[in-house]
Amino acid sequence: MRRIVIASGKGGVGRTTLTANLGVALAKLGKKVLLMDAGFTTPDLGLFFKLERVLYTLNDVLSGDLSPQDAMYEGPFGVKVMPLGTTPEHMKKSNPARYPSLVRKIEGFDFLLIDAPAGVKREAVGALRSAEEALFVTLPETVSISDTLKSVAVADLLGLKKLGVVVNRVRGEDYEVPSKEIEETLELPILAEIPEDKSARKAGATGKLFLLSSPHRPASKALLGLARSLSQ
Repeated sequence: MRRIVIASGKGGVGRTTLTANLGVALAKLGKKVLLMDAGFTTPDLGLFFKLERVLYTLNDVLSGDLSPQDAMYEGPFGVKVMPLGTTPEHMKKSNPARYPSLVRKIEGFDFLLIDAPAGVKREAVGALRSAEEALFVTLPETVSISDTLKSVAVADLLGLKKLGVVVNRVRGEDYEVPSKEIEETLELPILAEIPEDKSARKAGATGKLFLLSSPHRPASKALLGLARSLSQ
């Protein structure tokens, strides 16, 4: 099983949206996929699968009250999702320190995608420690790329295999950093460029999966291409 953390140096780059849709894309290709939220203070992954009001969450598992299977929910194409609770009570209940050991015990999937919180604070580092591989998400902008460098440095320190970069919301504007420069700065290959797409942004803003709502749009096609390359 491949344990891949989806990381970003800053918030607002579309990391959770990408994680949710990438998981469904891999499942659509016939892979057994589990998505896990690691954003204890920003638990948004479950929103894309309408799981914000489920009875049991990953917090219950981390508190020691439940087994992992009790907090797994099925989504499109059979993808499984382990959401975090969204209330202060959920946040108080869980023990984030158990997250890495829990992740290592999970079996039976081809891919485990971990939606890491942005940045390099303790919560984000815990998510990175839980994985074996890292996929980084950035915008084609100088500040976003600079912040991504910090996440890459932490991945290096932890000995993770760095898969590459997904450049999100590419508009093709003059002010955007060219792809070659992004690769040179981060010293990583660009695995996918997801174009700016109004339908994708609208879907993300309303907690929907753009891969399903707009399957023929450029953003969806680029994401499926990424899923295929990861599956090889």
